[in-house]
Amino acid sequence: MNKERIISGAKIIATLLLLVFSIYFAVWKVDFRELGDSFRHADYQLALLIIPIILAAHWIRAVRWRVMLRSLEPRVPLNALFGSVIIGYFLNNIIPRSGEIARPYLLSQSERNLSFSSLLGTIIVERFIDSIALLIIVASVLMFDRNLLVGFDQFEGAVKALLYPAIVLGIVFVLIAPSAAGMKLAETLARPLPARLRGRILGVFIKLQKGFGVIKTRRQLALIVFQTAIIYLFYLLPLYVMFFAFPGGDRTTPSFFDAARILAITAMAVAVAPTPGAFGVFHVSARIAVMKLLGFTYADAVAFATITHFMQFFPVMALGAYYLVAQNVSLVRLLQRKSLPAG
Repeated sequence: MNKERIISGAKIIATLLLLVFSIYFAVWKVDFRELGDSFRHADYQLALLIIPIILAAHWIRAVRWRVMLRSLEPRVPLNALFGSVIIGYFLNNIIPRSGEIARPYLLSQSERNLSFSSLLGTIIVERFIDSIALLIIVASVLMFDRNLLVGFDQFEGAVKALLYPAIVLGIVFVLIAPSAAGMKLAETLARPLPARLRGRILGVFIKLQKGFGVIKTRRQLALIVFQTAIIYLFYLLPLYVMFFAFPGGDRTTPSFFDAARILAITAMAVAVAPTPGAFGVFHVSARIAVMKLLGFTYADAVAFATITHFMQFFPVMALGAYYLVAQNVSLVRLLQRKSLPAG
């Protein structure tokens, strides 16, 4: 218990240090008078367009979840799914990754025909699919922009060495994971690991198999792939829209591909160094990216990152609070849960 508390405390301290350092690094050289001008001159009518776009992406995520659950329970109310998705993001913005457990727990409480373990399996599959989609975006960007990571030589080599094999292995894994051959392969790969770690990995794999098992037809799989593409299109749109919220003089005219480049950079940064709500890490990576790729001034780049983040963060927090109250869910009890029912 003491060891677990020490590890937990160390993680909290490391996260707080990362948060403080990244926020400081995002603004450390900015002229605050120029930053004030950037905020005043930003086009907030364009910025407000982000809100319906990002909420639509979350709605489609709920629709995709219902498609995954079709073989388990074909009539899950979409509002219940959307509420669980939003509360999940709300919690992720407080404690990274906590929403991934809360989502299936909350839905299992409102939909008694669905067990927590089966819902958790679909969340693992969902995250796996999202990871493959994001890897494909990053790989595509690097394929067309080989200079994206110039200046980060060691990081560039590691990304390129791991990225393409990870995509191939991921696709192969999706094809064989639900089968007995997939389980045998997982057991073979995990065999050299310590018993405790091996048990945890195989436990996750069993949940993953259970999650993949809900995808019964090619039409269902095609719908999930299509919906995933729409979700990531809606993640790109806010970045593209925000490019035009800051008039730039001689600045490079932004394209939709530039939005993909910014998404690739910020997604890699947040994946490597997650903080609550992506605070700081998103700001510093987005600031560096738009300065390097689009010629934004330092002040405009900081304002771009801040407004873009706020327009995605605040609506989720407000809507998440609404669903917590509407569903009579105790936030404190939800955050305090260290384990959730496996049934």
